[in-house]
Amino acid sequence: MSSLPEYKRFLQACASLNDEEHAQIEELLSLNSVARDYIEYSGHVAQIPFSDRFDILQFKGLDLITGDRVDPHKLATALVQAHESQWCSVLSPANILSPGSRETVCLRLPNAVLEGVWQWEIQCEDGSKFTQEFHPQQLPSSGHGDVGGVPHSALELALAPFQNGVLPIGYHRLSLQCLDEQIRAKNRLQDLEADLIVAPARAFEPDWALSGQRLWGFSVQVYTLRTERNWGIGDFTDLCALIDCASKQNASFLVLNPLHALDGNAPQHCSPYSPNDRRRLNNLYIDAEREPEFQASPNLREMVAYPAWQDRLAALRSGDSIDYVAVANCKLEIFEQMFRYFVAEHLEKNTARARIFHAFVEAQGPSLMAFARFEAERLHSSFNLQCVSDPRFTLYLQWLAESQFEACQQLAEHKGMRIGLIRDLAVGGDGGGAEVTLNKDLYCELASIGAPPDPLAPQGQNWGLPPVDPNALRASGYRHFIELLRSNMAHCGALRIDHVMALMRLWWCPRYPGRGVGAYVHYSVDELFAILRLESVRNRCVVIGEDLGVVPPEVRTYIDTSGIFSNILFYFEKYDGFHFKKPEHYNPKALAMVANHDVPTLAAWWNGSDLQLRHSLGLINSDDELEQQLRARREEKYQVLHWLGDQWLLPGPWQGDSEAKPFDLLLCAAIFRCCARSASQLVSVQLEDLALLETPVNIPGTSSEYPNWRRRLPADVCALIDSESGSKLLSGFGEERNLQ
Repeated sequence: MSSLPEYKRFLQACASLNDEEHAQIEELLSLNSVARDYIEYSGHVAQIPFSDRFDILQFKGLDLITGDRVDPHKLATALVQAHESQWCSVLSPANILSPGSRETVCLRLPNAVLEGVWQWEIQCEDGSKFTQEFHPQQLPSSGHGDVGGVPHSALELALAPFQNGVLPIGYHRLSLQCLDEQIRAKNRLQDLEADLIVAPARAFEPDWALSGQRLWGFSVQVYTLRTERNWGIGDFTDLCALIDCASKQNASFLVLNPLHALDGNAPQHCSPYSPNDRRRLNNLYIDAEREPEFQASPNLREMVAYPAWQDRLAALRSGDSIDYVAVANCKLEIFEQMFRYFVAEHLEKNTARARIFHAFVEAQGPSLMAFARFEAERLHSSFNLQCVSDPRFTLYLQWLAESQFEACQQLAEHKGMRIGLIRDLAVGGDGGGAEVTLNKDLYCELASIGAPPDPLAPQGQNWGLPPVDPNALRASGYRHFIELLRSNMAHCGALRIDHVMALMRLWWCPRYPGRGVGAYVHYSVDELFAILRLESVRNRCVVIGEDLGVVPPEVRTYIDTSGIFSNILFYFEKYDGFHFKKPEHYNPKALAMVANHDVPTLAAWWNGSDLQLRHSLGLINSDDELEQQLRARREEKYQVLHWLGDQWLLPGPWQGDSEAKPFDLLLCAAIFRCCARSASQLVSVQLEDLALLETPVNIPGTSSEYPNWRRRLPADVCALIDSESGSKLLSGFGEERNLQ
C-alpha cells in the first residue's frame, strides 16, 4: 500500500544520525516548511518529535534511506536541489503585490548580469501597459545563493504603477528584458515572463458590513430538507422553498453545508467534507422535474406517475435517514433518459438550449472536461446505464446543477435577503476522487490532513484527505487554489472557508497506519490570503474564516486586517473556559452560530443525550468518565442559566436551580434571543433546534460507528418555520437584530 521505508527501519535510520546529518536534515526540513513546534490546546508550546518531522520528507517523495541508515549521497543531493530550486528561476511563477504586505517583486539574478540595464513591462488584464528601465545593481538585496557554483542575488524590484496606485487589482503579466546586448549574449539571457497578481488590502465588504448592520439567518444541511415532493433527499427546489420561508421571517442568509460533488461511484460515502471534487456540485441536489427535458418527455412524466414509481418515491421519503444508494439509483435512471432526450432534441439539432449548454462547458474550461472524463470512466462500472460512460452526461448534470443553484441565489436576492446563500469550502478532497487524481503533481498522497493529539483524540486525528504540497502549489502559480475559490464563490453572497488555518499550516499525518502522528507543514500564508482577498473582491463575495479551535495568532491577524469574518460558536464563547461571554462582548466581525454540524443540538446538549450516545459508541470509555462529563455538563448548564439571568432573559419557570429540568421551548427561545443580542454582525440558528431535535447529523471521530450525514429533518421545513412554536422561537431575532 505504501512506498515508504518500513517504519522500524526508518526509526533505526533516525537513531543512527550523526550531528552533521542531523543538521542537514533540519535544514532540509526548514526548506520544506516543516515546523519544529506548535502551540497546543493547553496554550503550551509542544515540540514535534524529530522522527515525525523527518517522515514528512518521506511523504513528499524524498526517500533518503538506504538499508537502515540515511544515505549521505541522497541527503547531500536533496539539499543541493532544495537550495538551487529557490534560485533557478529569475521570477516566481506568481508574483503577488498587496498594499501593506508584499510591495516588491523579488528577482533572483546571477551576479554577472547585475551591471546591465534592464526593462520591465506589465501587460494588464484590461490591455493597458506599463514599462520602465532599471539597474539591478541599484536594487535592495534580500539574500544570496548559488546555482551550480554560480553566485546569485535576490533583489527587490518596486514597480512604480503599483506604488502610485495606478495598477489595477487582478491578474497581469510581468516581463523582463536585459537591454545590454553584450550581457545578453555572454549569459545567453532570454526574455522572461511570469504572472503578476495585484491584490487588494481587504476582502469584499458590502454596505451592510461597513455600516455595522446586524443580520441573522439559518444554518441548513441541504440534504436534510424534508418535503412531500422531493425524491428522498433535499434538493435545490427545496432550497428555493426555504429561501421563500426564511425571507418572510426577515432572515438575511442561509449557511449551507458544502455542496461539492461526492463519489458517484459510491453514493454511501456521503460526507460533504470528504468530497470527490470541490470545484463541482453534487448532482443529487438536482430537481429533475423542473427541467425542460423532463417536462417535455411524455414517457418520463408517465413513468414517474405510475403507482409503482410513486411507491418508490414514497419509500425514499419515509424514515429518518437518507438511503443514498437508492436515491442515486432512482435519480440517475431519470437523468439518463433526460440526457437522451437532450441529445436527440437539442444537441443534434443545435438548438438555443444546446448553445447555452456549450457556452457553459466552454466557460468552465478544461478542468470540467477532465472531471467529466474521470466520472465517465468510473461510473460505467457501477451503474447499468449506457449514458454514464459518455462524458457529456456528466457535463449535462453539472450544467443543470449550476443552473438550479444559481436560481436559488437569484431568488434570495429577489426576496431582499442581504446576503442570500453562504457556501462552505471543505479543507480537502478524497484521495481517490477527481480533484486529487487529476492534480497528482500538487497532492502528497502518502500523507493525510489531520490534527495533533489532544484530550479528545490522544492519538491525533486523521481525516483521510491528502494535503497539497506548498512548494508545488506555489510553483504552479496557485492556479488550483484560484479555481477553487472562483467555483465556490459563484452564486452566493458569502463563502465560509472550513479550517481557515490551512492557509497558514496543516497537520500532515501518515495516510497509512503504523507510523508516527505527524507534524505541521507551513504554507505561503501572505500569498494565499492575498489571493483570497482578490477573488473575494472580484466575485463580490464576503469571506468567513472558520477559525474554531487552536488558532495561531498570525491567522487571527490576517483575518482581522483582511476584512474577513471570524466564525464562533455559542458553546465555546467563554471568558476563561468556564463563564459564558456576555453577548455584547462577542466579536463584531464574526458569524456567530448557536450550534453547527460538529456539535450537539441545543436539546441534546442540555439533556446530555449527546454524552450518552458517545458512551454507547465507545467514544467515552467508561461509566466513570461518562459521569464525570455529565457533572461537568451540569455545571455548564448552570452557567447558561446565570448567563440568561444576567440578560434578564431567564423564563419564570426556569428560575432557581433548574439545570436538571429537561430542555423546552421556553429555554430554547431564551437562548435564541440572548444569542440574537450578540455584537456579532451575523448570527445563525440551526433548523434542527427549531424542532428541539436531539439526533446529531454528524459525530466527529466516527465513520461506520454512526450514520453520519444521513439524518433528515423531522418535518417539512416551511411548516417547521411557520409553525406556532417556530414563530415563537424566531420572534426574538427580528426584535434583537434591529432589522431595517
